[in-house]
Amino acid sequence: MRRLRRYRNGRSAAVLSGGYAALVALLGVVSVVILLTVQDPILITGVILMVVTLPLGPLVWWAWDVVPLELRDPVLLIVILTVVGLLQAYVLWRLARGRALQG
Repeated sequence: MRRLRRYRNGRSAAVLSGGYAALVALLGVVSVVILLTVQDPILITGVILMVVTLPLGPLVWWAWDVVPLELRDPVLLIVILTVVGLLQAYVLWRLARGRALQG
C-alpha cells in the first residue's frame, strides 16, 4: 500500500484497473470452461469479453479470420483476448494513477 501513496490517484487507479482485470479474468475463465465442457457451446461470454476488451479485443477478433483454419482453436482465441484485456488493465492503471507525488 505504501507504493500506491506515491501517486496522486494511486489507490483509485488500482481499484479501477483491478476491477477491470478481475472482470476480464472472470469472463476468460468462464468462457474457457464453457468451451471445454459444453458439447455445443453458444459462447455469449466470449462476445462479452470481446466487447469488454475494447479497443484491442475487436482487432484480435477480426484478425482471427487471417489465421489458417487448422490453427483456429476457440480456447486459444479466448486466452489471447484475456491476455489483451489484462494488458489493457495494466495500461489503464499506468494512465489513471497520475503523476508521482514529491517526497
